[in-house]
Amino acid sequence: MKTARKDLNLQIGKRLQDARRNGGYTQEEFAESLDIGVDHYRKLESGKYGLRADKILTLYQKYQINPTYLITGENDQVLDLDSYLMNCSKADRELTIDRMASYMKKFLI
Repeated sequence: MKTARKDLNLQIGKRLQDARRNGGYTQEEFAESLDIGVDHYRKLESGKYGLRADKILTLYQKYQINPTYLITGENDQVLDLDSYLMNCSKADRELTIDRMASYMKKFLI
């Protein structure tokens, strides 16, 4: 049982790290949001500590990180970008494109 829990913590920690990096956030920002110290947060990402349900809820509420993805690695959210862009207002389309460009820019710097 301990091995299974450790493996699960490792997987959740890796997905947590990926989500944080994909959003362009630091460990310090996530630690502050979760009301824990940075050292404790690092142990969550490394899988040494498990992520409590209240912390998973906070991540969902603050960063829209899918709890199912964190726990299972499965993501049931699908975005049909072509359809969205074809069926939205010009203002929404421009906002979406600006947000996507800003998001991509974080990874090019």
